[in-house]
Amino acid sequence: MRARFLVLWSVAVFACAAAFVAHLALRQNTVQLGYEVGQARRVQRRLIEQRRLLAIEAATLRQAERVEVVARGRLHMDVPEPARVVPVGRTRRQARMAGRVR
Repeated sequence: MRARFLVLWSVAVFACAAAFVAHLALRQNTVQLGYEVGQARRVQRRLIEQRRLLAIEAATLRQAERVEVVARGRLHMDVPEPARVVPVGRTRRQARMAGRVR
C-alpha cells in the first residue's frame, strides 16, 4: 500500500513539475515574441518616417521651377525657338499628347 502511494505521489509530483516547466517555456516564448514585435514596430515606424521624407523629397525634386533651374544651370539648356522645333511623324493630336500619362 505504501509503495503504491509513493509511486502515485512521484507521478503526481513529476506531472506538476512537467506542467510547471511547460508553463515557463511558454511564458519565455511569449516574452521573446513580445520583444520581436516591439522591434518590428520600431522598424516599421522608422520605415514609415523614411518613406514620408522620401515622398517630400521626390515632390520637391519634381517642382517645375527646380527642374528649370537644373536644366538651365547645370545642363546649360534653354527653351528652343519655335522655328527650331520639328515634329517627326506625328499628327497634331499625338504631338499635343506627348508626355501625358494615358
